[in-house]
Amino acid sequence: MILKRLALFCYFLGILGLAGCDGELKEHPLPESLKKELARKADPTIHLNDVSGTIVLDPALRVSLSPSARLFIFARPEGVDAGPPLAVKRHSVFQFPFEFEIGQLHTMIEGTQFEGTMNLTVRLDQDGNRKSSPGDVEGKVQVTAGQKGVQLVLNNRISADAYNIQGTVNVSEALRKKIPVNVTLFIFARSEGVKRGPPLAVKRVADLQLPYEFVLGPQDIMMPGAAFEGPMVLAARIDVDGDARAGPGDIEGFVGAKPGDRNVQLLLNHLAGP
Repeated sequence: MILKRLALFCYFLGILGLAGCDGELKEHPLPESLKKELARKADPTIHLNDVSGTIVLDPALRVSLSPSARLFIFARPEGVDAGPPLAVKRHSVFQFPFEFEIGQLHTMIEGTQFEGTMNLTVRLDQDGNRKSSPGDVEGKVQVTAGQKGVQLVLNNRISADAYNIQGTVNVSEALRKKIPVNVTLFIFARSEGVKRGPPLAVKRVADLQLPYEFVLGPQDIMMPGAAFEGPMVLAARIDVDGDARAGPGDIEGFVGAKPGDRNVQLLLNHLAGP
């Protein structure tokens, strides 16, 4: 009898506990942001413009997947190559061939529409960071919103050379006669908006002959682990005393660039110092 009473007592305590928990849940309504997201997903028209198809990996590349590898799919409107993508989707579990879809639910900015002609880029990112890096593999295709059966082929392995900036350093006619003999050329890269501190990358050139064809890239980074990425400003300086710091009589020039740019024209057209 005592055991039965104890069992009943425990049973009622359990019911009261559940009721208490239920009461607490009712006191915590869903956040407005979550309500909006649920309503968005419930919209019967949300998938009308989805693009879907298959991603395959070119076997000729013989790619070995790293444990941290991720698959990213980006959509950009036709003709737009910079700035945030229209939509992006990330997969951490995948195998090839991989069935994909991307659409309005994956847009980056609220209020933008997944519509029209666009370019899809798929990236097999070996380090899990969606920024492109040497060793990653990419593929691209142009599609129209709502298109099905798209074939996206990962067939372009990104090499370190793809990030190199290439171009020509020259001196304006007005300053050409002011170049002394046995000078040194320095080429610096700084991230756009950064004016102080060590440069991102630097190259030193002795025995200068103008015009000088240059290549500046990840191999010229000053701080190990720094990323050679984003818009940057290139500065070139003909230095009369061999010191990388600017001094009187040095000849300088600046130009904006980004990794992968070719045919950059860097004209030295003013004197440094007082």
